[in-house]
Amino acid sequence: MIRVLIVDDEEVICMMLTELVRSAGHEVRAVQTLAKGLDLARQEDFDLVYLDVALPDGNGLNALSHFMNMESNPEVIIITGASDPNGADLAIRSGAWDYIDKGQTPLEIRHSLRQALEYRDKKMNLLPAKRDRIVGSSSKLTQCIQFMAKAAKSSANVLIYGETGVGKDLFAHALHDNSSRANRPFVVVDCAALQESIAGSELYGHRKGSFSGATETVPGLVQQAHGGTLFLDEIGELDLQTQKKFLRVLENRTFRSLGGSHEQHSDFRLVCASNRDLMAMVANGLFREDLLFRVRAITLELPPLREHRQDLPELVDYFLVRICRGNRLPIKSLSPDLMQILREHSWPGNVRELSQVIESMVAAAPAEHVLTPRHLPTDMRALFARSKAAGYENVATFAPGHTAPGPWKAFHDKALTTAEKTYFSDLMRFCSGDFQQAKAISGLSQARLYSLLKKHGLRTKR
Repeated sequence: MIRVLIVDDEEVICMMLTELVRSAGHEVRAVQTLAKGLDLARQEDFDLVYLDVALPDGNGLNALSHFMNMESNPEVIIITGASDPNGADLAIRSGAWDYIDKGQTPLEIRHSLRQALEYRDKKMNLLPAKRDRIVGSSSKLTQCIQFMAKAAKSSANVLIYGETGVGKDLFAHALHDNSSRANRPFVVVDCAALQESIAGSELYGHRKGSFSGATETVPGLVQQAHGGTLFLDEIGELDLQTQKKFLRVLENRTFRSLGGSHEQHSDFRLVCASNRDLMAMVANGLFREDLLFRVRAITLELPPLREHRQDLPELVDYFLVRICRGNRLPIKSLSPDLMQILREHSWPGNVRELSQVIESMVAAAPAEHVLTPRHLPTDMRALFARSKAAGYENVATFAPGHTAPGPWKAFHDKALTTAEKTYFSDLMRFCSGDFQQAKAISGLSQARLYSLLKKHGLRTKR
């Protein structure tokens, strides 16, 4: 949702701009003074600001830099009833998107609005994003990274949805690392481990002597996150009483420690994650609706691994290198048939499950250079065996009347060609096109390897 702020003391202009912005499908707020405009821009995020020059309490041009330096970094359009060439020059040189006269037609103003928002959208999509440990280049994952980069430039609360193991914690870290708070604390609250009896002390801290065993004053997690990011992992696990208390903290960023006599302030950016449907929990009375509305100002949904299998080779390479180096072992590769099994697996545990499977295989074959299906964890091998047996069962009960499979030799040659291409594609991807490394791993002669790579249209580094 695009959000627009109008700062203009003429009621007719405010009404006209409000109607124009709403008719374009955007959200709009309007105020009549510079002070109110600045206050609202500090409290909320806006994509675009219409700023009048002659306001009752000051000159809009003098405040241009203040609006542009807000955390959401909005585009600013100067709008005035008395066009001035010097003012127009100053506005554009100071970074305003446009300088328009109030006498322009609605069509001209709408055109300027559309251009400004298109420019902003392209600018936000090109934002460089730190994505430490977020591996993959599929369209779905790329969209999530771009959305994360945009959200990082805002101060709004973010709710990250996704199944267990998709990497919600990695995206929460990335939100922090790409924000203006990157050099401040990133504090994690494991809500699943937060018991109701100690939640208050954990979140808000306690004073010395506030209860039996409180031998010193201890700051809570909310206070530790001051200036940085507070990450509530699996917020759906919070009990209702803790939810109620945290809602009050969220409203004004103040809290009172256990045994404390006065309110304390903590300026934190809130990021939450959940693998549960919080709306369904609200319907069942397990989660507060008012808290849900507070925490989901921006919602980021992460896809399960089965929906971006294109990233599997990159993820496998990443985990192989990390795990082999961590155990001081030579970098291993996967046989084509093992890679095919990984591609066909449903991955209910997502990326976390993939990491654990790779780690288990490396541990099972420390001296081998190529991992094969026999190195898979036993339960996964058993699952694959059941799957194959089910396939044979289907063949055994093949209904008459279906098309015949064709000659064995044609099937064999086609299957062999497909397996060859899969193997050498994976090999060259793993070696990043390095011919000598591929030759060493495959055990083939230089002429034979070159011939097979040429056959399948695969290139090597010069």
